[in-house]
Amino acid sequence: MANDLPTGRTLKGITDRPDFSISNWPEPDLGTLPPKTLDLFLRRKEAVKLYLLGTDASAISATTGVHPRFLNRTIRERCMHQHPDGRVYGWRGLVPGIHIAKYSRKSKIRANAKGGGAAGALSNLLLQEPDFAQRLDKQIIKTCPDLKLGQIRQPRHALWAWFLKELRGLGYEIRNEWPFTMKTMGYPSLCRYADAVLSANPLKAARIVGGPQLERKMVSGDGINRPVQSPYERVEMDAHKLDGRFVVMIPQPDGGWSPRLIHRLWVIVLLDVVSRAVIGYYLSLRIEVNKEDVTAAIKNALVRWTRKDLNFGEQVYFDDAALPSGHDARYVGLCWNETSVDGALAETCKTVKDKLKDVVGSTLMDPSSGFAQRRSMDDRPFIESFFKTLGARGLHRLSNTTGGKVQDKGGRDPAKVAVISEFQWEYAAELLDTLIANYNATPHSSLGYRSPLQMLDFYASMDKLPKRHADPNSVQGLLSVRKLCVVRGGYQQGRKPYVNFLGASYSNDELSQRHDLVGKKIWVINHLENDARIALATTNDGHRLGVLRAHPPWHRTPHSLTTRSAINSMVRNRRFDLANGADAVTVFMDFVESNAKGKLPIHPSYLELKRILVEHADFRSSDAKVAAAKALIQTPEPQASPSTAEVQDQHADVATATIAGEPPQNATTPTPTPTPTPVSMQVKAKLPPMRKAAN
Repeated sequence: MANDLPTGRTLKGITDRPDFSISNWPEPDLGTLPPKTLDLFLRRKEAVKLYLLGTDASAISATTGVHPRFLNRTIRERCMHQHPDGRVYGWRGLVPGIHIAKYSRKSKIRANAKGGGAAGALSNLLLQEPDFAQRLDKQIIKTCPDLKLGQIRQPRHALWAWFLKELRGLGYEIRNEWPFTMKTMGYPSLCRYADAVLSANPLKAARIVGGPQLERKMVSGDGINRPVQSPYERVEMDAHKLDGRFVVMIPQPDGGWSPRLIHRLWVIVLLDVVSRAVIGYYLSLRIEVNKEDVTAAIKNALVRWTRKDLNFGEQVYFDDAALPSGHDARYVGLCWNETSVDGALAETCKTVKDKLKDVVGSTLMDPSSGFAQRRSMDDRPFIESFFKTLGARGLHRLSNTTGGKVQDKGGRDPAKVAVISEFQWEYAAELLDTLIANYNATPHSSLGYRSPLQMLDFYASMDKLPKRHADPNSVQGLLSVRKLCVVRGGYQQGRKPYVNFLGASYSNDELSQRHDLVGKKIWVINHLENDARIALATTNDGHRLGVLRAHPPWHRTPHSLTTRSAINSMVRNRRFDLANGADAVTVFMDFVESNAKGKLPIHPSYLELKRILVEHADFRSSDAKVAAAKALIQTPEPQASPSTAEVQDQHADVATATIAGEPPQNATTPTPTPTPTPVSMQVKAKLPPMRKAAN
């Protein structure tokens, strides 16, 4: 037959197996065999075939020159023996010179003066002492657990000392037996045996050599089973701590500025696997990344990107540098299918999963599902490679960098460089935005020397972009916080109705008249992530109650809910007190600035506040320009009704008026005299001149 041979001779336990078939036997590579070896192998193979057909012994010997006397044993002990790859040896067992069974010494060991004559001594000893052999194997692969104090790996001499101690306990030294009859005391044999045991236990060996990370690396595949063919099919997301030291400038009572070190800045990046384009990022000022930072990065990947006004150094944008959403309008709000993360809690929490699913339509791929079964750089190779490129092209070239390793400092003190040069985190934000935008416009060798943006345009020309775009309203609400709050107050308490929402009281003219809602729950939504002074309110049946304003001490200065939570925590811990009528945010900033020369690090909420105030300063300046332009128009603009869907315009007016110390435009009370801005707020609104870092 073409594929197999009929078995004319029955070999008990071999040919009577249901799955026995010599057509499935693995074959060696005949091209690697020398001529004489190849000739002998082919004659042995023909002899085995004739033997299984039931050919007469004399005919086999005359045809192949192989005596059939040993063919039965050859088939059983060589061809059907299990190979280290898990299959039988098959035809490979007929190659001359291949040792299949381990050497087993049968004669008594009589070593000569030069140490010869002791072959197989260790294997013979382990056969005679099976309990000792088991304990020796455990000693070789023993390592320390992750959360316990112990020895990570033991040197070979320590293993050798344990080996000799155990054999002395078994009486081998008293009986003058191997290894105590040898000059080397069995050390070379033990090392070879230890290598064999480690090779047979690769996961344990990887843990001993490289720790838990190398052990997890052994579990991962090479990526061939997880191909991605289209852009935005899979996005890799990760957080990276910037390798540098930065400062924040704190105003002093005398009018000067005091630099305070920031030891951690994080950047959360989303990178498309196919095009290698960075589609969004977020610079976090916190000590550790949380779910709000991850959500902000996702939101930035869905909204339009614009270039920053650069103040630092000579770094400029390339002509075509951009993020995809700033490169072409078709990439704004473009959704992706899968989001691959490394298993960090901030990236895998339920909030992030739900928002990815509801707004983006993306599934989260973490170590609990999919191919990513470990936290290692090889799980998301493209974004890890991007972080290396980001450091090599940016911060690692500056004198305030800490580098990826301690040796990268080269004797420099990055902290002193940052303080003396006043390298502020705003510089890092500008530099980071420039580097990422320029990276998207830089040709890659793996992309056929196209840039990531060119690759996206190429796929777009082939109509391979996804058709799904995120809803703009849902994108804007990614960072919103919605909560059911009980309406309190009422005529029974002699107080107008209000709600308590995440550490502050809120109300407005409409809610203060709704005594019928007292004791019931309404929805309160913080829709502006950088301004918690205002919030939207709706009833359970969907009736809009308008824009709520926060009561003192949270009504004056823009802040976020995270900042408010931190300030309330410090007040509860009696770090500072809030007097009646005081602005909580201003008191908090004064508290931090009063400790400007102390040894405590800058509170992350202070950095967040500084960023918010800078953004609102730009917002106010733009509003002033709009107001000046409107003043030139003779025809007055019609007023929008606050009860309609133009809630965004309404809360913008409220925010602008609140910053200026005025009530909103739709208020019915007379406009009071504007309250002058405190001196401390005037100082905080402007940063000192930006300078280049010391070389």
